[in-house]
Amino acid sequence: MFSSRAGDREFTRAIRFFLVFVLTSAFGNPRSMAQQQATESPVPSIAILVTDFELFSVVPRATPSTAPVATPPTTPIATPSAAPIATTPAAPIAIPSATPITTAPNTPIATPPAIPITTASPLPIATASATPTDTPPAAQAAAPTRQKPPLPLDNGDTDLPSVQARRLMDLFSETLLQILQKKGYNAARASEQIPARGAIIRGVFAETDAKNRIRRSLWGGTSGNTRFFLYAGIFNLGRPDQPLYQLAAEQPGGGQFGPVITLNNYVPLAKYELDKNPTEEDVRKICAQIAASLTALLAANPNAFAQ
Repeated sequence: MFSSRAGDREFTRAIRFFLVFVLTSAFGNPRSMAQQQATESPVPSIAILVTDFELFSVVPRATPSTAPVATPPTTPIATPSAAPIATTPAAPIAIPSATPITTAPNTPIATPPAIPITTASPLPIATASATPTDTPPAAQAAAPTRQKPPLPLDNGDTDLPSVQARRLMDLFSETLLQILQKKGYNAARASEQIPARGAIIRGVFAETDAKNRIRRSLWGGTSGNTRFFLYAGIFNLGRPDQPLYQLAAEQPGGGQFGPVITLNNYVPLAKYELDKNPTEEDVRKICAQIAASLTALLAANPNAFAQ
């Protein structure tokens, strides 16, 4: 009897220990895991720099100036006054008097009187009287023609290719910065002061020619493409010498495109296609994809830009 009671006590004690262990593992471990996840930040605090995506434009032709050219005033040249030269008076030369020559008198020649010639009086020619016709006032005096003045440009020189290219680059940079900062990144626009650690995002606008070569886009050129590509890459500030692309050795002529380029395949690059006149929504979609690529890269390798 006593042995059965002792066994029941040990069995009850074992059940209590088991219940305590189960409750501790069920409620204690998730709390510690939650605290550990709360301390870890999903977004690293490294610096993220955003550069202006390269978009070149044609160079405007220089127009000759119509302003009159100012000529410097001519300075009179002082010449020394000529000194009078003293000359000796010339001695008079004695000329002998000329002997007069006698001539015979002229005999007048008799001419017959002139006979008058009678001419018939001209008859007047009858002409039909001109009938007056009614002419409009515009036909009587033609009004001077005036040329229409050229239409003024909106906001000054906004139609210049360089101004349009600058506007598109600023739109991409500002939109990408807003998206990265909303995600919690320590993002800023690239300047002359570049930190030693972090990541930098670079990009270039390009398009393909008839031979399917990648060429840098030239805003305002004579290219027939209505769309171009944006190649964006994420670079490590610890290795700032890595280029986004290199110029090809042989460059064709013509002003349709920019130079032929060779992209750097040793850095993570992404290709985006967009219209040459994109909307703000198109720009926002591409910038959101660039930010998602950065997040995926840091999630796969958190220490990629730490050194």
